[in-house]
Amino acid sequence: MSPRHARRCLFHAVALTGALLSPLALAVVPEPQGERHHDARLSYNARMRFTFAPTQQAAEAALRQSVPELRVEVDASNGRVRSLINLVGALSEPASGDALAVGLDFVQRHREVLGLELSDLANLEVTDRVYSRLSGATHVYLRQRYRDLPVYNAQLQVNVDREGRVLAVHSDFQPALESTLSSVEPRIGAADAVASAARHLGLQGFAAPRELKAEPGPTRRTRVEARGLSSEPIDASLAVLPLRRGESRLVWRFQVHTLDARHAHDLTVDAGTGEVWTRFDWVAGDSYRVYPRPAESPHHVTPVPPADGRTLVTNPAHSLASPFGWHDTNGVTGAEFLAPRGNNVHAYEDRDNNGQPPASDPNCGAGLACDFAINLTGAPSTYFAAAVANLFYWNNLVHDVQYQYGFDELAGNFQVNNHARGGLGNDDVRAEAQDSGGVDNANFLTPPDGFRPRMQMYLWTAPTPDKDGDLDSGVIVHEYGHGISNRLVGGPSNVSCLTNRQQPGEGLSDFLALVYTARASDTGPQGRGIGTYVLNQAITGPGLRTQRYSTSALVNTWTFESINTMTVPHGVGSVFAQALWEVYWALVTQWGFSTDLYDATGNAGNQRMLLYFTEGLKRTACNPTFLQTRDGIISAATTLHGGEDVCRMWNAFAAIGLGSNATNAVDSARNGFAVPPSCGLILGRPETPPTP
Repeated sequence: MSPRHARRCLFHAVALTGALLSPLALAVVPEPQGERHHDARLSYNARMRFTFAPTQQAAEAALRQSVPELRVEVDASNGRVRSLINLVGALSEPASGDALAVGLDFVQRHREVLGLELSDLANLEVTDRVYSRLSGATHVYLRQRYRDLPVYNAQLQVNVDREGRVLAVHSDFQPALESTLSSVEPRIGAADAVASAARHLGLQGFAAPRELKAEPGPTRRTRVEARGLSSEPIDASLAVLPLRRGESRLVWRFQVHTLDARHAHDLTVDAGTGEVWTRFDWVAGDSYRVYPRPAESPHHVTPVPPADGRTLVTNPAHSLASPFGWHDTNGVTGAEFLAPRGNNVHAYEDRDNNGQPPASDPNCGAGLACDFAINLTGAPSTYFAAAVANLFYWNNLVHDVQYQYGFDELAGNFQVNNHARGGLGNDDVRAEAQDSGGVDNANFLTPPDGFRPRMQMYLWTAPTPDKDGDLDSGVIVHEYGHGISNRLVGGPSNVSCLTNRQQPGEGLSDFLALVYTARASDTGPQGRGIGTYVLNQAITGPGLRTQRYSTSALVNTWTFESINTMTVPHGVGSVFAQALWEVYWALVTQWGFSTDLYDATGNAGNQRMLLYFTEGLKRTACNPTFLQTRDGIISAATTLHGGEDVCRMWNAFAAIGLGSNATNAVDSARNGFAVPPSCGLILGRPETPPTP
C-alpha cells in the first residue's frame, strides 16, 4: 500500500383621477436587509390611484391640438404628471431668448397639464445647467423649495434645443405644495434621526449619535457625531419630502458612508416620527440572479430543480480588479453598458453560431439588475437571458478573484482597459452562451495577450430537456481556467506552452473548478465530480471523469503512473488535478478553510493553495511535464508564507507518486514516494516509503 493510501485512513464534509382617495394606514418598514435601495413611499402608495381633474384634462387636450404626438407620463400612485414629450419632435415652436426663460415660460403656460399652481413655480432654485456641444441643446434642472427648505428630489427638468424649442419637460414637483405641509418644526433632533437610520441599516457597535454643531437658518444644518457608524462626517439638514399629491413630510436628510466603503446611503428620516422614508445608495450598484459561488449548478442549491434556486447577488465587482464595475470600460459616469458586457467580458447568446453578439443583448436596465426568469422544465432557449447573466457573473467573478492572486494586467489577464497598469488591453472574454457550434462540450480559445479570447458554452443533449452548460459553474470555471494557465505558463505572449502529451492543462482547470465551488462543510474524502449537472447525474456522480476527486482511496485510486494508460488530454490531466487536490487538502487540514476567496494574503489553506497555484504557473516551464509543474508550484511556496508549507506540499505530492524520486521515461511515468531529505518525518510519513 502506498503512503498516500495509508495516510488517507487518517481523514474522517398607468390615468389620473380628480378625487383624492383617503390615505391608507400602511406601516413604513425597511426593505429586507441587502436591498440596495429603500423607498417606503412605494408601499405607502401601493393601493392609491389618482385621476385628472377636469381642468387638467382640458389643458392636456388643448396642448395636444398643437402637439398631436404628445405623450403624458403619469404616476397614478402619487398623483403627479411626470413628463411631457413629443414623440416625433418638439413641444413648442422656435423661440428667442435664454433657455431657462424659454423653458420656464413654456411650463408656466402649460402648468395645468402638470397639475401645478403658480405658487409651485414661485420659489425655484437652479441646480444645474448643462450645455451639449454636439446637439446644441441646453438642459436646465430646477428644484422646488418651501419656506426656504429644499423639497427632496422635487426636480423640474426642461430640455431646450439650439432653436429655442422645448423638447421635453420632466417634473417631480409636488402640486399645491403649500397646502401639503403645515409646520417646519421638527419633533425629533438630528441625532435621533441618525440613530433611527442606524437601526434601519442594522448597524451596531457605534457610539450613540450626538449633535456637535447646528447652523442657523431654515435647514438647521447639524453636524452629528456617531463614531463607528460613518467614515465621513454626518451633516443632517431639514427638507420636505413629497409622499403623494396632497401629502408631504418634514424630514432630516443626511448621508451615511459605511465603514467598508461599499455604500454611501442618502437617507431621509421623518422629523416627526423617526421613520426612515428613503434610502438610496450613491455607490453605483449592479445585481445578478445567478447560481453564486460556491454553488456548482442548479443541482447543488436549495430548492432543487425545477424550482428556481438562484440568488440575487448585489454589487459583486471588486474595487481593485474592476475599479469601474462590471458594466464599464472607462469609468465615465453614465456610460455603463446595460447588457452583460464590460471591461472583463461580453457575455451573449450565440444560438445561430455566427460568433457574434445578437442584434440586442439582454437588457439589465438602468439599475443594472440582470434578473431574468428561468424555467428549468423548458428548453434552454426559453431562458437564454438568465443563462447569459450566469455566464457573465462567473466570468467576472473568476477575473476578480484571480486578479488578487496575480493574474493581473502584467500577467496577461483579460480586460479592455488595463488602467495603465501594464500588459496589453482590448482582450476581454467573448463568452458565448448556448452556442450551437457543438454539443456536449465547451471550450476556451486563448490567443496571446492583447487579442480577445472566446469561451463557447454548448448544450448537453443526454437528458430532456437539454442541460445548459452556462448553468454549470464548474464547467465555466474550468474553461476560464484554460485562459489562465495558457497565459501564465510560458508568459502571456506565448500561449502554446501547454501542448505536450503530459501537460496538465485539463487538470489545472478541473482543480480551479473544485476550488471555486468548495464549501466550508466539505471534507477531503468526500467525492467531487466535475460536470454532474450537464450530464444529469446526481451530485454524487463521477461527472466527466472516470473517478471522483477525493483523498480517499475508496473513491479515487490514481497515482502518477496511472497516466500511462489514460487518454490525452483529459484523462492525463485529471491525474494532476487529483494531485493538486491532495495538496489542497493537506493545506486546508493544517490551516483551515476561508469563504473569502478574494483574500490572497489570507492564512487559510485554500487561500494559500490558490496563491501557490497562480504564482507557481508563472514559474512553470513551457510544455511542462507533471514534475516540472509540481516544481513550479512548490517553488512558489518557497517564497510565500515563509516557506512553511514546502515540506507539507512535498508530502502531499509524494502521496500520489509525485515525490522527489518520481521519474519520466519515454512515454512512461514512474511513481516516486520520497520527499527531499530536509523535509524529514513531517506528517508521520516514514523516512523511506515502502515500494507500492
